[in-house]
Amino acid sequence: MRLLFFQNCVSPHQMPYIEALAQRHKVTVIVPFIAYQEREMMGWGKYEANSAVQILVSPTQAEVQALFEEKYNGRSVAFFSGISAFKEVKAWFRCSLDYPVERGVITEAPYTFRYPLWMHKLRFILQDYRYIKYVDYMFAIGRKCEEYYRIWSGSWKIVPFDYCVAPRPVGEPLPLVEPGKATFCFVGSLDRRKNVKTILEAFTIFQHKHRAACRQCQLIIVGDGPKRAELEQYVQQYSLDDVVTFAGTLPMASARQVIAQSHVLILPSLYDGWGAVVNEALMEGTMVYCSDQCGASCLIDSPSRGRVFAPRDTKTLSKYLWNDYGFCLDEKKAQHRREALRQWALDTIGPEAIARRMEAALVRRRGKKAADSQE
Repeated sequence: MRLLFFQNCVSPHQMPYIEALAQRHKVTVIVPFIAYQEREMMGWGKYEANSAVQILVSPTQAEVQALFEEKYNGRSVAFFSGISAFKEVKAWFRCSLDYPVERGVITEAPYTFRYPLWMHKLRFILQDYRYIKYVDYMFAIGRKCEEYYRIWSGSWKIVPFDYCVAPRPVGEPLPLVEPGKATFCFVGSLDRRKNVKTILEAFTIFQHKHRAACRQCQLIIVGDGPKRAELEQYVQQYSLDDVVTFAGTLPMASARQVIAQSHVLILPSLYDGWGAVVNEALMEGTMVYCSDQCGASCLIDSPSRGRVFAPRDTKTLSKYLWNDYGFCLDEKKAQHRREALRQWALDTIGPEAIARRMEAALVRRRGKKAADSQE
């Protein structure tokens, strides 16, 4: 097959499975920019794709048309990510309508943290409903996304889909992580949506009830943002200085090292369309405490992978800290669990697994179309 991926940037949360696909298919990624400056400031860095993937940056209209006009002895499928949020991707989608290619949309659920769902539905009716007949596949990131797009049409194929990250090369340990402690971490922006204060409040409850146990724990907060000063003040006010470390923004590789050396990643977001840091943790064999408002919470469906909680439920989160800290300190048990979880993640949400899932969806769709034509 020839696979064309139209995206807003070269994403480290999609490129791993795209590179896996490129080992078997002709793959081109089309983007307006390699990376956005604000994402580089968050530690993303610039993703270097392997040589099997052709990357076309800021193409002209003629170059995009040439992609669709190119003769190929096989199927051509175009995938569009960020079709509603990014004008370039929307323009490329409209351009594709003049050509006989199959189309897939890769998308998260509507961003209801900023606008209520009824506004998204109204916008869809006014702007996007007309395009349903041109879309063959809807690759839905998370269960809420699946549910939302099922209400609009039965003509496109809904494919449950995930972001993914590449396995991390093993590096040198970071001095941030103290040996002999149960280590918890958060990685992300320190803003209202990420809701980091809930973690600190849970540790405050934990400390009040089990002071000695709390002192055997460490919480590393990786990231920066408008709430940092408030969070640091809270830590001082409630005497959590010897438990909590603010690491600031780290390069993505360094942040992955912190996750790899932690026993548990905590993501208490008030809203996350997905939350790719959950994938990063599971790929490292690190358990996850995840808010039920994160799309990636669907991956935490077993106690061996972590726990799910309501984003403001500090009491439940503090109970998880108390219940699991002792297990984390048992080095032999913790390592056994880490190895099993890492293998599960590689087999289930690793780049090759996601690539195979996409291929299977395309094959089934082709088989359905062939059967329909015979009828």
